[in-house]
Order: sequence, then structure tokens, then C-alpha cells
Amino acid sequence: MKVDVAVIGAGAAGCAAAATLAPFASVALIDRVVDPGWRIGETLPGAARRVLIAIGAWERFAAAGHAEAPLKVSRWGSEEAVSLDAFRDPDGVGWRLDRARFERDLRADAVARGAMLIAPAAVEALVRTASGWTIALDTGEALDAHLVIDAGGRRSRLLRAYGQRRMATDKLACAYQRVRQRGEDPATYTEAVPDGWWYTAALADGRRVIAFHGDSDQPMLRQVLEEGPSNAAQRVPGLAAAIGDIDPADASSSALCAAHSAAGSAAGRGWFTAGDCTMSLDPLSSQGLFNALVTGMEAGEAARALLGGNAAAIQGHATRIARIWHAYLAHHRTYYAMERRWPAAPFWQRRSIAASPMR
Repeated sequence: MKVDVAVIGAGAAGCAAAATLAPFASVALIDRVVDPGWRIGETLPGAARRVLIAIGAWERFAAAGHAEAPLKVSRWGSEEAVSLDAFRDPDGVGWRLDRARFERDLRADAVARGAMLIAPAAVEALVRTASGWTIALDTGEALDAHLVIDAGGRRSRLLRAYGQRRMATDKLACAYQRVRQRGEDPATYTEAVPDGWWYTAALADGRRVIAFHGDSDQPMLRQVLEEGPSNAAQRVPGLAAAIGDIDPADASSSALCAAHSAAGSAAGRGWFTAGDCTMSLDPLSSQGLFNALVTGMEAGEAARALLGGNAAAIQGHATRIARIWHAYLAHHRTYYAMERRWPAAPFWQRRSIAASPMR
């Protein structure tokens, strides 16, 4: 099978890339799973409306009825709780997503615009050829593509042999758990503590996510994971009050995921990257999904330009992604610098040092 572009990964970034390209080129969208499941990362800012409109996904998104996220509350830099009303945001109120529904709808939008979804399928080999790429799948099929967009997430290493480089700027990881919520509070809540910071928010299915973020080489993260975030959170007074009445008997198993800031090469000869594969953001920014959509759309536009004969599209995409990364780093440093209550704690000492720039 021959296509113009193979997009590897059908998450938010891959779907945005495929939806951007599909009206103008033949696109294969490849993913390991048929039906997306729940994943941590459940909020989207109002600014995403513009991107969803641009990739043809707004109508289905609006019809899904995702709940609004009108309020953010944080204890950061002091014991005082500070509220940020999203109605004051010029882009409007954001959303608390049904994440699985969101990703299913993005896939449907990409297919409706002309992309071919291949799932379940995993890439077993990626080989550069004279005309582009040959992609061997674990299904026994093979694709020939002129270009590849890797949107396979922060763990993807498919393009390492072809010049993609990646670096992490910290060791942040997240221990999280979902619990059944009695009642519903639409606010998201963040609280800094000596060894890291906590986050909690109501989910679309009536549950609540409770998450602790700390460094992977520090003991507190392991302690929270073993005890269970819902139990450990009860010892943090402000957090316990925000969580309110939960049913610990109906809690999911504790889970751990990487949450560090990382950046990678965004483009090379015949390839582009998007989403966490090119740039992974600290969840404190609450911009992970938004970043995935934006970088996916950018990769799709760059691939279209390159197919049209614009050789400068490779460097252009790399330059745009670098600008996004540097803007993120500035915001990241500013926000962590606001917390000065535990200057001797290893977690906060590390974040007082400026992050390295992307190379």
C-alpha cells in the first residue's frame, strides 16, 4: 500500500496532523489500539477552540457535551488559596474532557476528512528508501510513504536512527489514582508541598483524579504510589478539603507515569514529529493536550508544504516548535520561581536552576 504520509500514533497530535493533511494528500493513521481508553490529562483550555475549528473537529467536539472547567484553585507560594476564574480568559472557558470520547471523536474527524485508520497495528520496522519510507507493521502489512510523522508519544524512538534527538530537563513523574466522587466540584485544584505538588479534578465519568507530582529519584513519589494517592492526600489539609467526600473502596489501582519536560528534534529529511514525541510538557502548565493539537496541526501543515515542493518546510517546522518550547520554558521557570517556601528541599532546589535550551 502506498500513501503520501504515514502518521504513527492516533492520539490528539496524530489525529490533528492527519485531519490537517487528509483533504490534500493520502494519509495512513496508525495506532496500537482500536478504541482509546482513559488516560490522565483531562482538561483543555478555551484556546483549543481555534485549533479544533482549523482541523475540522469543532462540530463533533461541541456536540459531545464536554463539561466546562470554569475555575482553578491553587495554593502555590503561600498558604492562601487563590482562585482563577476562567470566564476572564479572552479565549473563554475550557473543558473537563471525557478523554476517551475526545480521542474517538478526533479519529472520526480525521477519517471523515479522508485519512485511513489502521488499528490495531504497531510499527515493527521503519526503513528509509530512495522514494521515502517502508513501514512494516506487526499485522504483516507494509506501507510505502513519502513522509512520516511520528506522533507516537514520549516513549517513541522510531526516528532515532534517522537523526531525531531528545533530552529531558527534569525527573518529574506522576503517581495518580481515580476515586468515586460523591457530588461534583467543577474546580481543578493544585497545591505545592515540600517534595512536589498535588493536583485533583473531577472527571466526566463521576470520578475524581488525585495525582502527586515529584521527582522519580526521590523517596516521596514511591511512598505515595505505595500508600495510594487518595490516602496520602488526606494528610494535606487544603487538598483533603478540596477532594471532599470520596469512596476509597471504589478507587482504582495506583499508577505511575512520566511527567517531565522534554524536547526532541522536530523535523529531518522526510520526517516530522508532533505531540509528546517532539515536546513533553510539565502537567503544571495544563497545556499538554493543547500542545498536542497545535504541534500536530503544525506538522500536518509542514508535511503538506514539503509534499508541494517547499524544501524549507523542514527547517520552518523545527523553528516554530523551538519557539513554542522556549516560550514554555520561560513560563515554566516563572511559575516554579513563585514557590519559595522550601528553598532547601531537593525538589525546589532543582527547579531554581534554569532549564537547558533545546538544541
